[in-house]
Amino acid sequence: MLDLVAPSGICGAFGLVGGPPILLSEFAGKASLSRCEVVVDVALGSRELDPDEKLLQPYKIASDSKDRVMVADSGSIHIFDFVRRRHLAIAVGPGERLQSPAGLAVDAHDQLYVTDAQLGAVLVYRPHGKFRRYIGNRKGQRMFERPAGIAVDPASGHMYVADPPRNVVVMLDADGNIIAKIGTGASGNGSGEFAAPTDVVVRGEELFVLDAQNFRIQVFDLAGHFRASIFPESMGPSVAFSVDSRGRIYLDGLFDTVRVFQPDGRLIYRFGYTGAGSQKKSLLSCIWIDSTDRIYVADKGNNRVQSFQWGTKHVQKLTLTPHH
Repeated sequence: MLDLVAPSGICGAFGLVGGPPILLSEFAGKASLSRCEVVVDVALGSRELDPDEKLLQPYKIASDSKDRVMVADSGSIHIFDFVRRRHLAIAVGPGERLQSPAGLAVDAHDQLYVTDAQLGAVLVYRPHGKFRRYIGNRKGQRMFERPAGIAVDPASGHMYVADPPRNVVVMLDADGNIIAKIGTGASGNGSGEFAAPTDVVVRGEELFVLDAQNFRIQVFDLAGHFRASIFPESMGPSVAFSVDSRGRIYLDGLFDTVRVFQPDGRLIYRFGYTGAGSQKKSLLSCIWIDSTDRIYVADKGNNRVQSFQWGTKHVQKLTLTPHH
């Protein structure tokens, strides 16, 4: 039984302009309580995007306390400030400080943390995009082999970094010192063991880890002590993963759907996209859920990010205020 009490729908979309509305419908064309009838294009207003503001292949998302949205994209990390109608970008690629972003997180001070898979490090940026420091690449020694997902506990400032090749999640303090390593370092399927942990989420007093090759989610306390393994129904290979304030788990699924599971792994809901006109096949690459349970989905196939909210319909929370 669905636990939606009212229709929910898209409250914003950006990165794609000039196209027809996209309808949200449940998998297999069934009537959906989450159907929404409009997509609100709010990318810095109704004007045409400048070339450096357009999304090419968005694949990671984070947001901060000021409702700014950070998007890792091909060649840039975009910072969209919808309230102030501003945009800035951090350059990515050969010759740049940031080489290969793999994960994004934001701390309680709105600093941005970026894992760089190529450098084997975490790069920290101040709220307005100015580089602050490296974590994990000291004196030529790599703390991580190929870091992927990252999460920051807003209360303590502790960081949790997934390192899939080493089958560990590294826990660091706010200064970047290693506190603990979760996992044995060898591939395994026992409690507290991993087979390619690719992403991490901190919610409340718990750490959720996407244990990708074991097709499960493992739950730990924030000190790294094992609590539970969750086996979502019919879970296949997943790259997009998040958890909301009620402990519901979100994963990408077959046929370009987002699937929502209860904390015990029971499937309760799924939604997907139907394209129109020139729209391409969706390719979901990231799910991000902020502190208000607003859901952001990166769609590489259509060069866009969409946002959703439970229990709302036609809510344009990302609409920009006009210039005066």
